[in-house]
Amino acid sequence: MSSWSQIKAGWSSGWQALQRESMRAYEAAIAADPTGYLGRVQAFAHELSLSRATLNRIRDKLPNPPTTAEQRAVHAKYQALEARYHELAAGLYADARPAQTEIGVAPIVVGVVVGGVVIGVAGIAWAIAAYEYVVNLREQTALAERELDARVEASREGRGLQASTLPPPPPSPTTAAKGIGFVLIGGLAIAAGAFVLPQLLKK
Repeated sequence: MSSWSQIKAGWSSGWQALQRESMRAYEAAIAADPTGYLGRVQAFAHELSLSRATLNRIRDKLPNPPTTAEQRAVHAKYQALEARYHELAAGLYADARPAQTEIGVAPIVVGVVVGGVVIGVAGIAWAIAAYEYVVNLREQTALAERELDARVEASREGRGLQASTLPPPPPSPTTAAKGIGFVLIGGLAIAAGAFVLPQLLKK
């Protein structure tokens, strides 16, 4: 299985641009007070974990292998959601490391501890800038599971359902400055914008 770093290396230009801009906007503030962003990282990780649990349930319910066009379409949508999960997780965990339990063994690392790992500056910045995407993923996976359950139930009862109306995952962040600016302004407003915004405006 690919590591988070390997997945990150295959990111689209949009995800790469979002990470660069998130570091530009938040790096100094995070380095000065990483624990001030603990809640945001925990919220991001929680949304990610909910998506992971839902995707696991969807995977277990899918026909394997798919034998009809409809089943293949459902599989394709599941795979797209899986890909989006890994893209978002890679941003959070690519620079993470296990949290040390013994004092003095490892050098001090700037970051926050979530789920037994230290999330570094890049991961914290990602949790701020990409939060809307992970919330959308959780919503999309929940919708996909409800639709799949409805189809399974209809199949058991011999009923037909219309073609899937589940929308595909939203596009990756655009590389255009306008698009990146919109995402970051939204992140600033949600996560400690009053502290970071003055630094952003100076640039």
